Parts: sequence; structure tokens; C-alpha cells
Amino acid sequence: MKKILGAIFILILISCNSISKKEKELLEKENELLQRELELTKKEQNSKSKAIELTKPKEIEKKKETTKNEIIKEPVKKTTGYTFDNFHISENRVGIFSKGMTISDVYNSIPKEQIKKTVGYGEFADDTYDDYEIYDSNGKKILVLTPKQNGNTSSKINRISILDNRFKTTEKIGLSSTFGDLKKYYSTDKISPDMEHIVLDVSHINAWFSIKKSELKEDWWNGNGIDKSKIPDNAKFDGITIWWK
Repeated sequence: MKKILGAIFILILISCNSISKKEKELLEKENELLQRELELTKKEQNSKSKAIELTKPKEIEKKKETTKNEIIKEPVKKTTGYTFDNFHISENRVGIFSKGMTISDVYNSIPKEQIKKTVGYGEFADDTYDDYEIYDSNGKKILVLTPKQNGNTSSKINRISILDNRFKTTEKIGLSSTFGDLKKYYSTDKISPDMEHIVLDVSHINAWFSIKKSELKEDWWNGNGIDKSKIPDNAKFDGITIWWK
């Protein structure tokens, strides 16, 4: 009996070993299949990435070409009108306008769209003038030209009112300057009052420089005239006018 049981036990062990061997073989086969699948997926991913790398430069080149074409197709913006680049004030010239020019000469110098004729008024009701406003290419009013005679474009320029602080004398005196700047270079003995301003007559350049009375110190009028000591050095000019007789 013992021999029979021992034989059965041995048979069971042998069968278990054979089963475990089969399981191992199956597992090994499954592992091999998994490894093959992994290798295949890696190869597919590599091939896709290469394809993407190959197509990217072409797409970039296409984008570059389109942007270049778009840049070429964009219309070139052109500024219309006459562009002022001369802002010098002298005895006989203000920018491009010189002493002796007529209103007709002005119309021949710049486009008519940059000239606007208006009516100017003096201190009295009947005191009217033909004023010709001058505009730069950006539509900014920079000067007002007034001829000697009304209604006559052959009349010469008599007066130029400067409205833009880019206009300056050789000494860099302009609308942004002060009384202190002016008296360093020019005589300021001729000073007279008008309704709201005092006017400094600088005959050296045929110019009037006006300062608002509100800029002056108290008691600026001493009974005989304007006391220059009551004009602060930092008093700014409210206007500049060039006169050509």
C-alpha cells in the first residue's frame, strides 16, 4: 500500500512539473509577442515623427512665402500735400515764404488744399483783412499770411503770423521761448501795449513778439510806458508776427 501511494505521489509531482513547464513556455511566448508589438509601435511612431519633421520645413517655407507675398501686396502709403521742412525765421524769410512774394506765388508754391482764405479782424469793427491760413501735410495750421490789399492775389505779403513753435530764428527764438531768451540776443527797447498784450518790436528781424498782460508783474505801467523790470524773464510769447513793408 505504501508503495502504491508513493508511486501516485511521484506521478502527481511529475504532472505538476510538466504543467509548470507548459505555463512557462506560454508566458515566454506571450512576452515575445508583447515585445514584438512594442517594437512595431516604436517603429510606427518613429516613422510618423520623421514624416512630421519632413513636412514641417515645407509648411514653414509656405508660410514664409505667403508672408512675403502679403508684404509685397501691401500698398505703399504715400503722404499727400507739401511737407514743410524749412522753419527758419529771418529778416526777409519765414520758411519757404520770402519778402516780395504775392498770394499768387503762394498758390504756386504749395497745393491749394493747404491754403484757406478767411477774414481777419483788427481792433476796430471796420478793420478787416484777407487772411490766408497755411496748413502742413498733416492738416495743422502753422502760419497766417496777410497781403497788403484785400481781394487781390497779386498783392504782396505784408504780414505773417507764426502759429507753430517749430519756426525759430538763428538764435533758436520761437513761440516756446521767453522774454529772458529774447533779450540775450535782441534789443527790447520798443515795447507798446495793445488790448490784451504787450508787444516787443525787434526791428532787426522785422518781428513783433507779444506777451499776455497777465504774465506781467503788478504796476508794469509806470505812467510813461511799460516798465521792463516788471516783465518776468520766464514770460512766454503768445505770438510772433513778421512784418514786410
